[in-house]
Amino acid sequence: MQGRSDKEITVMQIRYDRYPDRSCGKFTVMEIKHDQLRSVTLVDLVEKKILDYIKKNKLGPGASIPGEVELTDTLQVGRSVIREALSRLRMLGIIESRTRRGMVLSEPAVMENLDKMINPYMLKERSVLDLIEFRISLDIGICDQIFDNITQQDIKDLEKIVKEQPALGGNRYAVESEHAFHRKLYEIPNNEIIKGFQAILLPLFNYVNEHFDEFAPFFAQKKKVISHKDLLNYLKKGDREGYRKAMMQDLKPYAEFVKSKKATPSLP
Repeated sequence: MQGRSDKEITVMQIRYDRYPDRSCGKFTVMEIKHDQLRSVTLVDLVEKKILDYIKKNKLGPGASIPGEVELTDTLQVGRSVIREALSRLRMLGIIESRTRRGMVLSEPAVMENLDKMINPYMLKERSVLDLIEFRISLDIGICDQIFDNITQQDIKDLEKIVKEQPALGGNRYAVESEHAFHRKLYEIPNNEIIKGFQAILLPLFNYVNEHFDEFAPFFAQKKKVISHKDLLNYLKKGDREGYRKAMMQDLKPYAEFVKSKKATPSLP
């Protein structure tokens, strides 16, 4: 397959286990069921095999991986294919080149990569709905971490946000105010990944605001409106179960909206 062009081919057409005794012999083809067949490019396959090699050998940041020449020889593909696959991994921050060491692994900026991809205006509606569901689960899931880490200064910061935010009716707030309140909540657990997800999911606030007319009927069904002030009072009292139930009630219209939308047969 040396020098083969990067045209679309199926997984079952490629085998990389011609030289199992070479130094990169771990790059062997995986057994793939017929129902897993899909059209992929040669670069896709090479990229996956490099990632599989990294995972199988439990390599971490700073570990060296085979270079272009070795990979080209072992995988029996054109060097341009290897270069493109490695370029993808560099763009993701998974590998980097170092003088005298060649290619080594680096810790990828997970949140930064997700931030580039998660844009509700570029996603199908089902993906946006999935993200809204994820955000609901995250808001409820971090309740214990919030109560375990909250300080008096956090309470003061939230009081200031609540005092200054203008309500637009019901429990609807301006996007900036909504973001400020929830951003502060996501900062309290002192977890960089949780904070990162809050920043990434920010565009969802804009999406909900722009499509509020679609959400409105679900808010009209609420027996009690939960405000940010209500949530803050539970935090001040140290009532984590009351806070959790209030948060679930506050988010229920969004959950019902998503459930209704997903039940639509024509949903893309």
